[in-house]
Amino acid sequence: MSTDLVQILEGNTFVVSDNTGDIEASLTDPTGLFSFDTRYLSKWILSVNSSRLNALTVDDTAYYETRFFLVPGTGTVYVDSKLSVIRVRTVADGFYESLTFLNHRDDPVDLAIRLEAASDFADLFEVKDALKKKGTYSHRMEDGNLVLEYGRDTFTRETWIGADKPATIDPSEYFGEAPRRRG
Repeated sequence: MSTDLVQILEGNTFVVSDNTGDIEASLTDPTGLFSFDTRYLSKWILSVNSSRLNALTVDDTAYYETRFFLVPGTGTVYVDSKLSVIRVRTVADGFYESLTFLNHRDDPVDLAIRLEAASDFADLFEVKDALKKKGTYSHRMEDGNLVLEYGRDTFTRETWIGADKPATIDPSEYFGEAPRRRG
């Protein structure tokens, strides 16, 4: 398991991510948003202008909340970034994330902010043993929310994703997936 993992928890819900706050399910690290031993988010990746962010530091403010201080990659450590991002994540009666973008330039900038989301709805044994789910995945829009769904016979699980600011959801993306072996 990677040593750069960040973990927060509240009761039976916990989140494991990398040090930028991104979640990418893999066969080596049990990353994701878990509740009652089911992974409800297996992918949660933030990008700005089509680029992933780099971690400056992580502040574990409480066992249920973390702040990630991030910058876009500048290609060198000798150039100050003109943009920084504060990503605050809280787990309490759900999963909440707040993003603050700080422009360090004198003039305004346009940003393309993207969050990629997916869920494999794997239970902890499937995560640890890399077992394949036997049901079906789907996604839909409902009341302005993206709903990721897994079903098998009469059993269903859902992850609801919403935003408190205007957002566009790209329905052409595939939102349900399991980690794949590379090589």
